[in-house]
Amino acid sequence: MQRRLRGLQKHQETDRLLQLLHTMSNCHRRSVLALLRVQAKLPTSLPFIRHRPKRRKGSFELSFLVIGGQKCGTTWLHTMLQKCKQLSLPNQKEVHFWDWHYKKGFDWYTRQFGYPDYNTTNANIKQPLYGEITPDYVVLGSSTIAEIHRCFPDLKVVFVARDLVDRAWSAMIMELRDQNMGLNAGEFADGVIGGKDSKRAKTATVSTAQQRRMRQLSSPSSQPDSYYLDRLRNTTHNSRSDYATSLNHWYEHFPTDSILLIDYNEIKANPRGILEKIAMHIGVDEVIAKQYVNDLDDEEVRQRVNAAAKRDSKDGDSSSSLSQRPRLKKQLESHLRPYAMEFNTLLKNKGYSWTLNDYSQEK
Repeated sequence: MQRRLRGLQKHQETDRLLQLLHTMSNCHRRSVLALLRVQAKLPTSLPFIRHRPKRRKGSFELSFLVIGGQKCGTTWLHTMLQKCKQLSLPNQKEVHFWDWHYKKGFDWYTRQFGYPDYNTTNANIKQPLYGEITPDYVVLGSSTIAEIHRCFPDLKVVFVARDLVDRAWSAMIMELRDQNMGLNAGEFADGVIGGKDSKRAKTATVSTAQQRRMRQLSSPSSQPDSYYLDRLRNTTHNSRSDYATSLNHWYEHFPTDSILLIDYNEIKANPRGILEKIAMHIGVDEVIAKQYVNDLDDEEVRQRVNAAAKRDSKDGDSSSSLSQRPRLKKQLESHLRPYAMEFNTLLKNKGYSWTLNDYSQEK
């Protein structure tokens, strides 16, 4: 290992360094990086070498990511896309590899898709299009997005945009409910892989009376307006409301035609058309995409599969509860108006004809 290091100079080319490191075992690689950080003052981590962007033919290829938004119909979308025979998604939504489980390694990630060991995969067998839906990916940092692009330069990205007030309100109601299940503010557990304690498991351990009490505490009316305004200003919700800033980080690394922006209202108005558009964007053959959509029955397409939405309806629809608090709604609109306007500008610049409500006074 020391002989390999003798040829390295302090400011050697990154490609040469990568080539050398890829010939080493994981153990040696960690030792070399530790030594290089001291001798050459390299960054504390070189994340892009861990997942080997130069992969052999026939190895795992991530074809698409649905990166958001949170509370924008992505659970429904996950359920529907699983029915397309040319696609392969994890059984459970929200893998959170690129933010929470990154250190578990690339082999762990591929196993979430049921992907076989690439050392035994027949390169001649056509693989399905692998992809996943994790709404929090939209707020990933630029360096992580850059790594995703290095690993999967042909990746297709999908983002669903919902009215900012409706989305934020729904997310805060979900957060409130989660807190009463024992999660900290800012943590979400719906459909997440790898969580230590699921909300369902926690609910199963308490009595019916306790569950009723939890629902009462989780009701939107249990908190004053100041609670929701404080939570909206928190980074957790504020960052997820700033669509334009987050998406611009993705546009820095992926070409415009690789990113598809979807109007949440169109999911309700034309669910079949949206499914076909998304399927074709992420690489499904046109004939297969049309057949896939035609084979879905109406009830299946229009059913509301988001568990959080169903639970909200038990205690009164969350949107209607906001309409009963006009002062709070106006304050939410005032805070979110700049984000809506910035996103609408982005939509125009990218060639889209639809816009979000920007809560202008004349509307």
